[in-house]
Amino acid sequence: MIITDVKTVDAAEDMIRRHASNRPEKPRSVQEISARYQQAIKQYQMLMRSQNDNREQRVMLYSEIKALGWCLGRDEHKIVQEINLPQR
Repeated sequence: MIITDVKTVDAAEDMIRRHASNRPEKPRSVQEISARYQQAIKQYQMLMRSQNDNREQRVMLYSEIKALGWCLGRDEHKIVQEINLPQR
């Protein structure tokens, strides 16, 4: 069992409050996440069809798609299926 003293807890809470008040960004809405998810899938599929060596870009996009999919509550298997389905 780890026991944390009150001073450490207060310092951590203060740091969290300062961080939250100093960042102007708002969390993304479900609609924004969903739109970016679909856009990233289209970009990924375009990169897969291209003839250029773009492995680094594809890996970064694939990671972003998976993270966004998780944020949307999708199962990993479903995310992979959606990545591989042709987009309209």
